[in-house]
Amino acid sequence: MKKTKKQPKVAIIILTCNQKKLMEETISSVIKKTNYKNYRIFLIDNGSEDRHDLLVREKFPEIDVTRNKKNLGFSKANNIGIKKSSKWYNPSYFLLLNDDMEINDKDWLKKMILVGENEKNAGIIGCQLLYPDGTLQNVGGYLEKWRLTNITKFKKDEILDVDHFMGACILIKKEVVERIGVLDEIFTPFLLEDSDYFLRAKKAGYSVKIVTSAKMIHKKSKTVGTFSNRKHMFSRFKNDIVFSLRHMKTKDFLFRIFIYLPMVSLFKKKKDLDKLEFKNFKIRKRVIENIFLLFGAYLFNALLVKRIFQKRINSNRYKKSEQRDI
Repeated sequence: MKKTKKQPKVAIIILTCNQKKLMEETISSVIKKTNYKNYRIFLIDNGSEDRHDLLVREKFPEIDVTRNKKNLGFSKANNIGIKKSSKWYNPSYFLLLNDDMEINDKDWLKKMILVGENEKNAGIIGCQLLYPDGTLQNVGGYLEKWRLTNITKFKKDEILDVDHFMGACILIKKEVVERIGVLDEIFTPFLLEDSDYFLRAKKAGYSVKIVTSAKMIHKKSKTVGTFSNRKHMFSRFKNDIVFSLRHMKTKDFLFRIFIYLPMVSLFKKKKDLDKLEFKNFKIRKRVIENIFLLFGAYLFNALLVKRIFQKRINSNRYKKSEQRDI
């Protein structure tokens, strides 16, 4: 009798902060609507004011819970989950999952793991994200000169090779973490840490895939929406500068940092469209505040320029090493 191959172990790391109802719905959805069996959930309560950790310990005692005293941001908190699950569970894959998700495909994890197992170089895998009304939200895209573009058309059940995708559901092979490390905490509290990680992995020789046949609903940006304009915009400017300096060619990062970002401080999109159309822009409410925040981000990153470029140098070393191996 042929022996069935054991499913690889998956550590599902759910980061939550001040979204108790959404978090509970996400956990219930994963448990009830996932056919894949060989996983364990690690919840990171990122300083929730109403103690999400207590609810989870009571209702879901099988879940490993970590409580942070304050909100440490996306990178730091997920890194805690990666390191803890690696030590105590030793998974083959880490799955970083937002607390505002709804599973609508019982085979979602099977499909993603299958791609990871069948494609040796597939280091990071995502799925098709949908809005609650069922329309397409994100299947990733590419870094094209100074822009991160999004794919809007693809074949049914196509497996896409991408540069980046929305980090609401990120499946990472253990070997990727062992080679390039965890998320870079320079991006704290949030924004572009996922895209930075994907491009670092690609420079180390891994591919980033989107399994469009695996679908889930993402109730987008509920937690991020609780941040003040000042905190949100400063984080956006600061991290955009770091990302641009690290991953773009000189002429492209100069354009993005000194032309595109000043435009962002003045205007915002009316609708979440990929195309940059003038008729889709409107003037922001806090223009003067945003301009000061942008200049603050320039000064802040000037002090970190050595650290920013060190990762760029390390990534280029990975790339050259891969070329020699070929």
